[in-house]
Parts: sequence; C-alpha cells; structure tokens
Amino acid sequence: MIKQIFKQIWTERRRNLWLLLELTVVYFFLLVMADFLWIRLKNYTEPLGFDIENTFLLKLKLLEPKAAAYVAPENTTASLPEQIAALTDRIRRYPDVETLSLSIFASPYPHGGYWNELRSDTTVRGEIMQGRNVTPDYFDVMRIRTPKGEPLRVENREEILSIVVTEDVALKYFGSAEAAIGQVMYSENSLEPLRVAAVCSYFKNQEFEPYRPNFFDVMSPVKMEEHFERIDLSSIDLLVRVHPGRANHFAGNFKEEMGELLQVDNLYVSSVVPSSQLRDGVVGQALRGEIRQMGYVSLFVLITVCLGVFGTFWLRTWQRRGETGIRMAMGASSATIRRWLVAEGLCLMAIALPPALLVYFNLLSAEVLDVWRLPFNVTRVGVATFASTCVMGVVILGGVLQPARRASALSPAEALQYE
Repeated sequence: MIKQIFKQIWTERRRNLWLLLELTVVYFFLLVMADFLWIRLKNYTEPLGFDIENTFLLKLKLLEPKAAAYVAPENTTASLPEQIAALTDRIRRYPDVETLSLSIFASPYPHGGYWNELRSDTTVRGEIMQGRNVTPDYFDVMRIRTPKGEPLRVENREEILSIVVTEDVALKYFGSAEAAIGQVMYSENSLEPLRVAAVCSYFKNQEFEPYRPNFFDVMSPVKMEEHFERIDLSSIDLLVRVHPGRANHFAGNFKEEMGELLQVDNLYVSSVVPSSQLRDGVVGQALRGEIRQMGYVSLFVLITVCLGVFGTFWLRTWQRRGETGIRMAMGASSATIRRWLVAEGLCLMAIALPPALLVYFNLLSAEVLDVWRLPFNVTRVGVATFASTCVMGVVILGGVLQPARRASALSPAEALQYE
C-alpha cells in the first residue's frame, strides 16, 4: 500500500507541491520551537550543584559620617577585618543560625565571582573559568557536594593556596576527580601554584544556564584579611544557613532581636535577603523575558499552523469523496479507506521532514540557534524531531480521520456522485 501511495503522490505532484511546501515550513517552525523549549526544560531540570533552601544573604555597609551612630576614625576599636570577624562571631551565636560563611561576591544567582584562566602547566594554554573567593564554610552553607554526593570538606592551610574545582575541570585536566586532588594548577596572572584541595560536582549559576567550568579560591584567614583591606564592602557576601524550619522566624525577627549587636564601630548589617528572593529575581526575569515571549510566539504559531494544516487536510479529504466512492465500489471497506487516507497524510509528512531537517541542521551548524546552553548533538536533534513529528502527526490525523470517516460512511452510489 505504501508503494502505491507514493506512486499516487508522484502522479499528483503538481497538486501536492504547495501542500508539501506548507508542511515543510510548518515542520521547520515546529523543530525550532521544540528545540528552544527542550533546551530550557533540560537546563531547568538539571541539578544546580548547590542548595539555597534556608539560606540568606547578608550585606555589610559602613555608616556615613553624618549618621547619628557614626564613630570617628580615632575612636574605632578595631580594624575592618577585626570588625568583620567580631560581627560574624555574633551572628554565628544567634540560635537560628546553623552555619555561615564569608565570600567575595560569590552568591550564585547574582552572577558573582571573577573570570580567570587556569592551566595545569605554565607552558600550556588553559581555559577561562569562573572563580569565587570563599571561606571553607561556604561549601557547607551552599550544600556543595563531591561528585559522589558526599559533603565537601576543605582544610584551611596557610602554606599553599588551595582551590576547589568542578568535576568537568578535573576530568579535562587530570582524567578523574580522584586524580585531580593534590595536583597543582596555575592562574593566568600568577605563577604561584594552586593546590587542588577537593573536587565538587558540576556547578551552574542558575537554572537556565548550562554547566560551566568553575573553581573556588579557598581563602585562609590571612588571605581573607588581605582581601577585605582592599575591596569594597559591597563585594562581601555574608551567607547564612539557618536550621530547618527556622527560615520564617529568621527573616522576620533576626534584625529586631539582634539589634545593636549587628553593628561594630561603623560596620553594620544593612540587609537580610533570602536566597530564594535572589533566585526569583534572576529566574523570574528569564521567565518573563525571552521564555515567556517565545512561549507566546510558539502558542500563536502552533495554533495558526495547526489550523492551517488541519483545515487543508480536512478539505482535501472531503473533496476526494468521488475517489472514495470508486474504491468502495471496487470492494474497499470503510476501514481500508480510512487507513489509506491516514497513510497518505503521514507519507506526505515524511516527505516534508528531510528538507525541514536540512534547514534545521544548517542553522545549528552555523550556530544561529543556541548551541551555548546545549551543544549540537544527536539527543537534541532526536528530541526536537520526535516532538515536532508527534505534533504534526496529531494535526494530520485530526484533519484526515473525521472527513475520512464521513466519506467512508457514504454508500458507493452516493459517493460516486462527487466524481
């Protein structure tokens, strides 16, 4: 039957040309929409590599000279690093607090950190990675794990600079996570060796981004003080994890109950922001931006093309009642007629698929479509093809089955009147 259908399609090629062109264009749009939605869905459902539940970001500021509680420089009792240490010690003793860490602009969602090139050998080019200056407690606060899912622990050693790299960095430069531990790497700006103290799981900044190479520069107390002396306070992130079930109490009562304890000389805690709020700002912006816009476009295109293809096949099938009558007069049953018309529609769909895929492949190869969030691979193409084929198949079946059922229900004599 399939051979006969293709023969008939070829015989009626002039009549089918515009229909095939329409199907090809529709197929292409469905491929692009399915590709876009699959990329966002895949990125969103991947593990982040960290956990922000029950965590808060505390920002530090210095009082202005005109403030009532301002302390003149000659009357201050401690240096800025000492003030930060005293303030964090007070916060650590608050009953709701489980653990806290100091870092330099290292909260994931605000896209903090800095970019640097790490290499395993001073003579070989490395790769640009995102780095963050953190204290060892950072990994506990953010629940960052090893590739095996175990809690990550880092010793704070003064004699050598320690870093933690993500699993993809370890695999690329050393072959495995186990082999990377204890190895030495070098940064672009310094020949001072960096010891790989640990390897963590894959890490991403937020849900709609892919995994990227990351490293964490683990600050010793001395190095931390050096950083605090020369950077702006707005870059310091004081990240706090509270005990399970205490997040609402902490958010509503922390500043009130701590009161003056949140100020040391001119240093004070200016804001307490739940990490979930930071997430909502970043992820919500993405949802309200291109994802929502693409969703509206996809919905409009989907409805338009579905109605177009549905209507075309409906009209085409209903207009062939005369041909249906001839087949029925020659002994074809109603079920055979329906199978024939459905198979013909699916064969037309199969003919339209290769040119649509060719254009889709070319756009992927030329990187016109997004290949940063998800590389051009067989799985990506397979998912987009499967999804668009399912949608196209449902539309064609909807446009063929009902008129085919009505046409095959006519008596042969009545159907032949339309021939």
